[in-house]
Amino acid sequence: MAKYLHKTTVGWAAIGFGVFTAVTPAWATTTGVGAACTLGMGMFTAYFGVLGLLVRNPTPTHWGLVVVGVSLFIAPWLAGFAGEGAAWTAWVSGFVVLALGLMAWTHDGPPTETGINEYGIADPKRRIPGAWVGGPALVVGIAAVVLAGVVHSSPAATGFTVGLGGLTAVLALWSLLATDPTVDHLKIATTGLALFLAPWVAGFAADRGAWMAWVAGFIVTALGVAGYLHGESLNYPRLVRDEAVAAYQRRFPHTDSHGTARIAPIVDGRWQ
Repeated sequence: MAKYLHKTTVGWAAIGFGVFTAVTPAWATTTGVGAACTLGMGMFTAYFGVLGLLVRNPTPTHWGLVVVGVSLFIAPWLAGFAGEGAAWTAWVSGFVVLALGLMAWTHDGPPTETGINEYGIADPKRRIPGAWVGGPALVVGIAAVVLAGVVHSSPAATGFTVGLGGLTAVLALWSLLATDPTVDHLKIATTGLALFLAPWVAGFAADRGAWMAWVAGFIVTALGVAGYLHGESLNYPRLVRDEAVAAYQRRFPHTDSHGTARIAPIVDGRWQ
């Protein structure tokens, strides 16, 4: 766990800058689009910070901070609020979050440490139950798409709900087919959070379609986060690696996992 000790600093710093960015419209001059950008990206920054504190391997959340940091830094120019006071918050927070994510990501364990090392196992079996996440998320995603087409809402409400609901359904289906659905659950949670924030960010909070986004987004985010934390706690790569080593040693009983000969006791003239 030594290589992950720095995740506490990164996580709390991300939470702090995320909350600071999210509340920027309350005290800094900005446009409606600028307020939506700072609110949404601030919430995503805090979201990745919290997850980074809770999981065993924070590498995916650190990469998420990199993406959010870049997006936040360039948002004032793309969204047209570079001349407002909130732009400075976006630039400073974006730069700091990007730097935090990059430093943490580059110091995380390499793929050979955190990935799956196999010894002759061509098709590892699925060992992490994920149907309790993927199944409901698939249903909620499809329901959001169908209801968005039935309920008379604004184009923004319909577009965001259909798009993010459809993406949720696709990710849920992938998670049901994956050997290890842990990362898919993180993607589901992130998409759900985007759907939950969409009414405020896209400006349709007063629309009747906002409730579909809020309810569906909340359910999907909760399911995805629960599944991601559960999968991380099971440490699937270590499980597969240990079982692969055991299989190798059963096949070659006089060697260890690196092929080095072991000294085995002899009982009744036979190797044990």
